Amino acid sequence: MKRVLALIATLGLVLAACGGSSSTAATVNGTEITAGEIDGLFYEVDEDFTDAQNAQYLGTLIQWTAIEQRATSDLDFAPTEAETQAEIETILFDAGYSGNLDGFLEAQNVSESGLTMVANQFLIEDAVIVAVTPTVETPTLDDAQATIDENPLQFTEVCASHILVATEEEAIAVTERLDAGEDFAAVATEVSIDTGTGPAGGSLGCNSAATYVPEFAAAAAEAPIGETTEPVETDFGYHIIVVESRTVATPEEVQLLMEEQAVSLATNEWLLQAITTADVTVEAEYGTWETEPSPQVVPPAA
Repeated sequence: MKRVLALIATLGLVLAACGGSSSTAATVNGTEITAGEIDGLFYEVDEDFTDAQNAQYLGTLIQWTAIEQRATSDLDFAPTEAETQAEIETILFDAGYSGNLDGFLEAQNVSESGLTMVANQFLIEDAVIVAVTPTVETPTLDDAQATIDENPLQFTEVCASHILVATEEEAIAVTERLDAGEDFAAVATEVSIDTGTGPAGGSLGCNSAATYVPEFAAAAAEAPIGETTEPVETDFGYHIIVVESRTVATPEEVQLLMEEQAVSLATNEWLLQAITTADVTVEAEYGTWETEPSPQVVPPAA
């Protein structure tokens, strides 16, 4: 569940700034956010900013500030310097920049202080997860089995390949070639009209059967392992499918998944409440603060 915060959209964007001013841009429960703090997020400032970009980044800072405040007041949690540094090292490692802080900052156009804020948000999220987990009702194995029974295809993973052709006649011809012993991948590369999988020998990888259209999903869930199916018609054309393996999730696995989803939902609700219940004021030149349909700073009208 780590890294689920939608607030971390700052990284990887073409960033803008608003001039490095010490003037107040917004307040959150009495805590000021200055225009210069927006600049301070970035490794390199682009002066050609827009009101919409300013509003987006200010909105991010407002959300982060509200979350930090509630973590302190409700959870008595504030990241230590050592915890923050360890989290930064993890971020660098995950991004392939282990030991190369400057390279990461330049590549992502984020300042060291901006990265510190991101790391602290991740740490706060972890603390929230710890806090809300005991409050989440653990689903039973019966609950998990009932969930599986409601949508068995969702919990059936199939590793499969297919050959897609436009007509039934073409599909029959492909089936005859395969029955005669031709290699499935070679035929798929030659004739499949699925430009995404054809060049890879028709491989679809491993996915939940529920991700496919109903006719394909039903065939993939029932086909004997390693045997090609009869042509399966869908809106895309005619498929010849071979399922390399198929795994059905156990009630224990689904129980754990349901619990993780419940904790994730409770975590996001905690974060959202921290943001939406904060007393926020935005200076008119930057826009207006709104919490519906989602928390954001709406830029001033042109």
